[in-house]
Amino acid sequence: MCEENDKNFQGFLLRRIATDNMRLSEQELSDGSAANVPWFRWKENDDRMKFHQRLIAISGFLFLIALCLLFLEDLPRNLQAKHGNHHISYRDSPLRNLKYVQNDPLNLSNQVCFQYEHLKAETNISLVGLRLKNNYNLGAGGDYVLPTMTPGREYGSSIRPLKVIVMPHSHNDAGWLRTLEEYYVYTTKNILNNMVDKLRLYPNMTFVWAEAVFLNIWWNELEDDMKVQVRRLIKNGQLEIVSGGWVMPDEASTSYYSIIDQLMEGHQWILENLHVKPKNSWAIDPFGHSGTVPYLWKKAGLENMVIQRIHQATKASLAQQKSLEFLWRQPWDVKGSWDMLCHVMPYMLYTVKHTCGPNPYVCMMFDYQVHKRKYRKTFAAPISLDNIQEQSKQLYEQYRRKASLYNYDTILVPLGDDFRYDSAQEWDQQYQNYNMLMEYMNARDDWKIDVQFGTLKDYFEILRKSEKEKTLQHNDKNFPTVSGDFFPYSDKSNAYWSGYFTTRPHAKKFSREVEKNLNAADILNTLVTGYSKKWNVEYPAYHDISNFLQQSRRNLALFLHHDAITGTSKEYVMQDYENKLFHSFNATQKVISKSAQFLISGGNSEVPLILEPEEVKTSYDSVTKKQVLHVTKTGVPVILFNSLAKARVELTSVLVDTDKVIVKTRDHEEIPYQLNPVWQNSASVHQSQFEIIFLKKLAALSLDVVYLVRVEEGEEIKSVYPAKISIFNSLQLNIAPELIFEKEEPKYSGNHQSNISLENEYLRAEFDPKTGLLKCLKDKRTGNTTRIDLTFMQYRSQGSGAYLFYPNGEARPLHLGIPIIHVMEGPFMSQIEVVHPNLRHSVKLFSLAAEQAHGLHVQNFFDMHANKVKNLQDTEIIMRLNSDIQNTVFFTDQNGFQMIARKTNPNRYVESNYFPMTSMGIVEDAHRRLSVHSAQAHGVAGLSPGQFEIMLDRELLYDDDRGLGEGVQDNRLTQNDFVIQLEYKEDISTNTDVPNQQPISNHQPGSLETHTFPTILSMQINDLLQKPIIKLFTSVSTDLFKNHFQPVASALPCDISLVHMRNLINSELDYTNSSLVLHRRGYKCGFPTRDVQCALDSPVSVASIFKDLSVYSVKEVSLTHMYDKRKLSPSTKLHIPAMELLTVQFSLDNGR
Repeated sequence: MCEENDKNFQGFLLRRIATDNMRLSEQELSDGSAANVPWFRWKENDDRMKFHQRLIAISGFLFLIALCLLFLEDLPRNLQAKHGNHHISYRDSPLRNLKYVQNDPLNLSNQVCFQYEHLKAETNISLVGLRLKNNYNLGAGGDYVLPTMTPGREYGSSIRPLKVIVMPHSHNDAGWLRTLEEYYVYTTKNILNNMVDKLRLYPNMTFVWAEAVFLNIWWNELEDDMKVQVRRLIKNGQLEIVSGGWVMPDEASTSYYSIIDQLMEGHQWILENLHVKPKNSWAIDPFGHSGTVPYLWKKAGLENMVIQRIHQATKASLAQQKSLEFLWRQPWDVKGSWDMLCHVMPYMLYTVKHTCGPNPYVCMMFDYQVHKRKYRKTFAAPISLDNIQEQSKQLYEQYRRKASLYNYDTILVPLGDDFRYDSAQEWDQQYQNYNMLMEYMNARDDWKIDVQFGTLKDYFEILRKSEKEKTLQHNDKNFPTVSGDFFPYSDKSNAYWSGYFTTRPHAKKFSREVEKNLNAADILNTLVTGYSKKWNVEYPAYHDISNFLQQSRRNLALFLHHDAITGTSKEYVMQDYENKLFHSFNATQKVISKSAQFLISGGNSEVPLILEPEEVKTSYDSVTKKQVLHVTKTGVPVILFNSLAKARVELTSVLVDTDKVIVKTRDHEEIPYQLNPVWQNSASVHQSQFEIIFLKKLAALSLDVVYLVRVEEGEEIKSVYPAKISIFNSLQLNIAPELIFEKEEPKYSGNHQSNISLENEYLRAEFDPKTGLLKCLKDKRTGNTTRIDLTFMQYRSQGSGAYLFYPNGEARPLHLGIPIIHVMEGPFMSQIEVVHPNLRHSVKLFSLAAEQAHGLHVQNFFDMHANKVKNLQDTEIIMRLNSDIQNTVFFTDQNGFQMIARKTNPNRYVESNYFPMTSMGIVEDAHRRLSVHSAQAHGVAGLSPGQFEIMLDRELLYDDDRGLGEGVQDNRLTQNDFVIQLEYKEDISTNTDVPNQQPISNHQPGSLETHTFPTILSMQINDLLQKPIIKLFTSVSTDLFKNHFQPVASALPCDISLVHMRNLINSELDYTNSSLVLHRRGYKCGFPTRDVQCALDSPVSVASIFKDLSVYSVKEVSLTHMYDKRKLSPSTKLHIPAMELLTVQFSLDNGR
């Protein structure tokens, strides 16, 4: 359609310029040959030009030259006149050369490209493929069928000795049906207090604990002698701290930055207070598991892990192969250097009912909790001499049947549930009854069983020893290797937990905003620490800042809990989480403001804080908004901070209260800018609010300043380029006559046949004139056009809830009525905006800034409750992209760390083919790649070739029977941001230095890929989206900000990202050290790199990052600083293998 429109438009132009002397046939119009027809035809038989003809031609030529000279001379004045500003498109703009672009493509090493193309680990099992092979048949009661031992085989002389570790535990959600504080007061405090008393009373009893957030609250209330007892229990092995993160995080919607940060916060707290380093991970309640997490755990020093909630059909497939214990391998880890031993609990839940063996009714007989509520029935009979033989026999048989699923004659039997062991009586009952059972079973020589209390440490020590012995004795293979992830999760009855990937998207978006602020605040605070030493200036706010950062970090870490960011808590609990995030949002902004003011003022700490953030939130449930800056004649300083460790060239915008403004650098040079309207309502442009957008180059981690200066009425502005405004489907377009915007008469899209188009140097995007939605995207360098139909659709629910996605069929169109469409064009950027009562959808196309200009920047504001729209009840809204790309698989990111392949199973339900996306999705074929970058987490699917859909919001009336007890009806105005990027592949020549190297190519049709990498340009675009420029301003007239601040000697290479830079502090908030985490990202070769604004292969050291600072005690450490690896000098070149993380600890204080 888009190409046909191009041809029709060309034909229309040709017809308009045709004259009587220029007879064009219909054939010439259709095949394009008309372009070669001369404008003036001479007589057919006379090719001589007569005198008067030559005179006319020469005169006309001279006239045209004079006209061009006059036009060029008057162009700037015409652009800048107060009331005579002409609309200048990007193509005609003299600003086309105003950009910072590398003219030459990056020199991609064929050796490196060959390495990345073959960075594919070999594993026994790929979970991408296993999903397609699972047996999804259901047994009685809707359960997936797991293999089990034939009755009677539990006995006989051939049975092998069996070791059983019974492990008491209590799973404490950091908020769900109650808030964190309520749970602590009513339950958790009692559990922890009883834990100390009863473990001291019963020396052979054990316990494990995971969540550091509860330990922190409890620890602050303990007397010193109680703290000593806790440490003693840990030392003698009765109490094990497992995982050790601040919370047990969700693994679908969280970014790897935030997972690392909460793990580091937990590990640092545990190391300082409990003097222990966790070795084993315990993640029994997240609803599915990411393949990135085992790598992060391994880098932190953990050695083993336990998981529970994965698809029960996948468990059955693994159990058939006796592969419920495996080495979890990264798909790019060719050598298996970071394999993590993983134990999968086989049955449906981690409760006592589902942990002793396959029969839940038998297992319930061995839960000796005495219920406080009389209506809850207890199935367990206390053990006595009368029943111990029969009870022991039943439990023994369950143990044997469970052991038949594993290879190494050792099983783990967790003994606990949510918030268990909160009473002293339960501790006594569980211990005394199980102790009697153990003594009896262990005394039965014919059973060959050894049952004892233990921890994860005990279990994995026995398991690894058994595996080693078996390998030596029988030359058996060791643990199988597995790659991939475990999404989506289904527990029973084909119910898929893929709804929570999107549930409460406003909260998911909010957490990413806090994450962005926290990352920037940490960087600036670290720089303040170093430069206050260098400048020999006291920074009196240090402890206050440290407190702000600690509380903000812990609030964000809390929100990573698997019932928080998932949106699966009670409504009032979600409000509590978001209120905490709101405090963190404001606190981190205050840290950013104070730190930026200190640094850019050269260390002036005497002036009160005068900087304030340009973006604000008025409440926890509001969207983030830009402040409208009051521009004065003395000028308003705007501070810009680049939190990326590489330079950026970017168009950035602010809102101002006047169109009589100039933008100046710190050297008083005027900066050209585009003046854009702000809409007061759907048809009226605001008279006292305007957007100005300008191009800015910022060095790595730098602060710079621009000044907004108000000019006198009537004074000429030489640097403004006002936008041209069009409107569709409105009878009027109200623009005050004194405003300098150019406008077109309102149009009705029904009468407008041709597509609406936006274009820059690289792209031409076309939009349907009736809907305002994207139709196709043309790459102007190659001339290729890709159809991309963007539509909004809806699924109707037949049982969806906060957890489950359960639609009643395929998606259907979302009928929102006829929209009002705004089109805005200018030399810096163009935009189309589609306005419905409950949806505001905009697409921006930037010019000048090369990386930014390679994508369509999509922003949606959606409110399912706007205008009390009832037809959206029990509905799930999606944005779908339909393209003509012929893909067989698609890819989504895992926690923003890596890209994993997704294969749609056409034989399964829609909900089973939904996957989590935190920052990027990719659809590609042999010639092109469509990347969708996301600033927040969503559930996504690719149900057909070329298709990619993103779930935006969900409004659900009913509970889905997974414990929450309510639907999801607290929807509100929600913002989500995306970038749509299209890339065409280039040919890559072979390199003779690499034997048998083939040109880099995509997967072949029909093959099953496991992973891919983003392109280099794609990585940079995603970085700009995830870490936008942070802007601050002051309304105080001051000369405090005359300087800029540029701390980095050389920017990081394109493929290395700064994950975090932060100070480490102790419990007294005193500085101890600083932390630096870097990530070398893999990239896909074979795509254009001409417009990338960074370099490859430049050396990186601590000294190159801190050019002006003295750094001390530099060493490489484990991810969370629990283990030292090697000493470094500040100038040591940091070697980071592909896809790896590297953590460096250093001090900015020579006294440490």
